[in-house]
Amino acid sequence: MWDLASLLWWLQRLSGSAGTVRRLIWFATPVEGASVWLAPLVGVASVLSLALLAGVAVGALTTFLVLLVAFSYLLTEVFGISIEWNPPARFERAF
Repeated sequence: MWDLASLLWWLQRLSGSAGTVRRLIWFATPVEGASVWLAPLVGVASVLSLALLAGVAVGALTTFLVLLVAFSYLLTEVFGISIEWNPPARFERAF
């Protein structure tokens, strides 16, 4: 059941999360007081930068996967090393 120590621990974690949310909301407050022309420009710029960074991440992932396939081909066909992956039958909890 719940004892006082675990209840206090959960309350401390909850207050820490509330502080994180408060800091994130504080980060957006300078945009609220901006002029009528500046606030939409900042919003559009942030969305465009997010799209640009997502494109960079997808490009990096694609490059990584192509290099992984090329490395696998190099190991198996050129050097004759077989690559096997045996996933575990099931995942068991440690406790």
